[in-house]
Amino acid sequence: MTILPIDTQRKSSESIDDYLVRLGDNMDVYGLTWSQASKLLNDESDDEFTESRWRKRYNGYSEWKPYIVEKFANKVVATEVRDATLEMQKETVRLRDQKREYNQLVYKEARFENLKNQIHESVLELNNLKPLSPIHNNLDVVVNKKAIALWSDWHIGSEFKNSLNIYNIDTFRERLSVLLRKTIEYSKKNEITELLVANLGDIIHGAIHVSARVQSGEDVIKQIQIAAESVAEALAELSKYHKKIKFINIIGNHSRLISNKHESIFRENLEYLVPWFLETRLKEFNNIEIVKDEDGIYVEEIEGEKHVFVHGDLDPVSTSAKNLPQILGFVPSYIYSGHIHHNYEKEFGKTETIVNGSLMGVDDYAISKRYYASPMQKYIVLDGSKIECTYKIKV
Repeated sequence: MTILPIDTQRKSSESIDDYLVRLGDNMDVYGLTWSQASKLLNDESDDEFTESRWRKRYNGYSEWKPYIVEKFANKVVATEVRDATLEMQKETVRLRDQKREYNQLVYKEARFENLKNQIHESVLELNNLKPLSPIHNNLDVVVNKKAIALWSDWHIGSEFKNSLNIYNIDTFRERLSVLLRKTIEYSKKNEITELLVANLGDIIHGAIHVSARVQSGEDVIKQIQIAAESVAEALAELSKYHKKIKFINIIGNHSRLISNKHESIFRENLEYLVPWFLETRLKEFNNIEIVKDEDGIYVEEIEGEKHVFVHGDLDPVSTSAKNLPQILGFVPSYIYSGHIHHNYEKEFGKTETIVNGSLMGVDDYAISKRYYASPMQKYIVLDGSKIECTYKIKV
């Protein structure tokens, strides 16, 4: 059954002729056919006219209206008619704009649902071709000790080769392998039982800039599939060596659904598909917990201290220690971020800001700006609620 817009209903002040004229003038805006319009008109007039009769009646009015106004109406009436016509045209434009905005909203929602469906199919296929099964570890735990693994700015899908660096899908996988090996090594060395893995965003390269589109070797759908499966396999491997894994997902700016940041809605972000993917792919792993940010911020309380995780595009390191407490209502002990692709740590009063590097390293844009930073990620050992030491894992 077709649901017609509420504007197509007859108004109490309208005669049947008024109603006919309004429907006829706004057929495109209302999305009406003459068959639908004739049913509405017949219902209101108790007539049983065919759509042809109503249409011809309206066409006759449209054909003679300009002549009648110019020939017989006085200046006052003619002015009123022109004003009324202008207002009707304005209303038509307003309704058309509303319809266009609504259609855009439907398109965005449909596109996001389509992405979820494609990824859901890939999850089912992967579960059959490459099942991930938990291995129950028998770690002898005397004291629970925690660590934080910062993952950010992997930019999966980016491909480039310059004088300082090479990056592609194969390079990414090699570096991820090193990252996992080092993470397991440091967990064993420090007798870590609980690992908090914080994905701080930009795990995919996306297509938000011209340079991103030029450097992307995989389309966005493939990027998110590779990213989500890479994280799933990494967490499955880490779960063998820890009693508990907690994965935090923070969205970045490169994964916006709409490239123009002024038109983009903040929560329309492809990286929200990652935890949704993981929950299905890792549903058999009882020692892995998947959580996600709220509005680009996640707060983890560790033994009374507040640890805050963000991407960094909305919370620059120079101002985050000052601005975030105004939003959160408390002063964090630590703020973790990525985005700027290089190592940075600094204390601002009671808050220490810690910035992770990127797995990608120096791309063409960085070279053009004469920036340099080694590809690296961070592994942080905690002593209770405080940071005991930080490993800079250069890959």
